[in-house]
Amino acid sequence: MTAADIRDAFSIRTSTLENALTLAELEEEYGLTPDSLDEAMNGSARGWIGEVEGKAVGFAMGDGDTGELTVIAVRPEFEGLGIGTQLLHKVESWLFSRGHRELWLLTTPDPNLRAYRLYVAKGWLATGEIIDEDEKFVLPSGA
Repeated sequence: MTAADIRDAFSIRTSTLENALTLAELEEEYGLTPDSLDEAMNGSARGWIGEVEGKAVGFAMGDGDTGELTVIAVRPEFEGLGIGTQLLHKVESWLFSRGHRELWLLTTPDPNLRAYRLYVAKGWLATGEIIDEDEKFVLPSGA
C-alpha cells in the first residue's frame, strides 16, 4: 500500500456494513484522515491492498512498532472470497517478522459479527479485556 492507495482505503473502509463509519466519524472518533494515514505509513505502519481485476476491494494495515493489526476491511460485495484472510495473513507475517511474539487488535465483542468470527477462526484469542467498547484479541507466535 502506498500513498496513492489512501483514497481507495478510505472508500473501502466507509463501504463496510458492520462497524460502518463515515469519513467524518473516522476523523472525529479516531483522528483518521488521509494526511494522518499518510503520516502513519511514513512511520511504523504498513498496509496491503487486495485487488480483483485491478480494482481495490480490500485493505489491511498493522503497526510494526506495537504489533497491532490496526484495520482490515473488504467491500461488502467481495466478502466471502478469502480476500480478508489473505490480507490478514500478510499483516500477521509482517508483524511477526518485526520480532513481535504476540500480536493484538481491538474489535467488536459481539460473537455474532463477521469480524469476531473471522479472528477466532484464524486463531486469534479473545482476552475479555474491553477498551473503549472493543475487545482486545491476541495472536501468539506459532498459533
